[in-house]
Formats: sequence, C-alpha cells, structure tokens
Amino acid sequence: MVDSPCKKHCALNRQQICSGCGRTKSEISNWRDMSEKEKEEAAFRAKDRFRAASLQVRNTRSKNDK
Repeated sequence: MVDSPCKKHCALNRQQICSGCGRTKSEISNWRDMSEKEKEEAAFRAKDRFRAASLQVRNTRSKNDK
C-alpha cells in the first residue's frame, strides 16, 4: 500500500503544485481513486517536483546572496 506523500503543509503554487508534498492539484484530488501503481508513479513524480523546486529555491538564494 502506497502512503500519501502529504506532509500537512498544503499550499498550491501558480502551477497548481503543492509546496508541501509536490503533488499536482489533480493528483491530490484523485489520490483515493488511483490504483497502487498510479499512486507509486504520482508519488515518484511528486518527489521529483519537490526536489526540483528545492534546487530552484537554493539557486535563487545563492544568486541573491552575491
């Protein structure tokens, strides 16, 4: 069973991606109806999005510190 990646820090950005877990609005609303495979794939994509967003924030901060 795939656990929800929800971190209880929900806030959708302009791209409709949660800044807490990295899932899209669609993935959040459809989570309960997804198959286990779909949940695994959504969780993987969310983790990738979250990492990419974290790197982007770090890079922006580094540029602003200069």
